[in-house]
Formats: sequence, structure tokens, C-alpha cells
Amino acid sequence: MRTASDAAERFTLPAPPLPRGWRSGTMRMLDAAVTPGTTANVAVSLGVTMLVIPRIPNRVLAAAAGFAAGSILGR
Repeated sequence: MRTASDAAERFTLPAPPLPRGWRSGTMRMLDAAVTPGTTANVAVSLGVTMLVIPRIPNRVLAAAAGFAAGSILGR
């Protein structure tokens, strides 16, 4: 479990620079997509759940992908 925590820390976004926040529109969208409760987060979660995961042919990989997506997007 410690390895999973280390991997999750490696892929987390840094805190947005203050006072103006992110300058890049791409970083703003990525930040909104991984921030729980935002509209972008809900859209990404539904998209991954409905479009990507069912197309994975191996059930074990699909379950692992679902768990990873839930861990990342559903914090």
C-alpha cells in the first residue's frame, strides 16, 4: 500500500500558484478534472466508466483500471 501511495504522490498536481492561479487553460482543466465535486470531474469519471473501462478485454485489467480511476478521480 505504501508503494501505491508513493505512486499517487508522484502524479498529483502541484498547488496552483497564488494569487492568480493557473495561467494555462490546460492546467486549469486538468485541475478541475481531478478535483472531486467539479463538473469536469463528474464528466471525466462518467466518460472513463462508460467508454474506456468496458472496452478493456481482460476482466482483471478492467477491474484494476476501474479501481485506479476511482482512486484518482473520486478522492
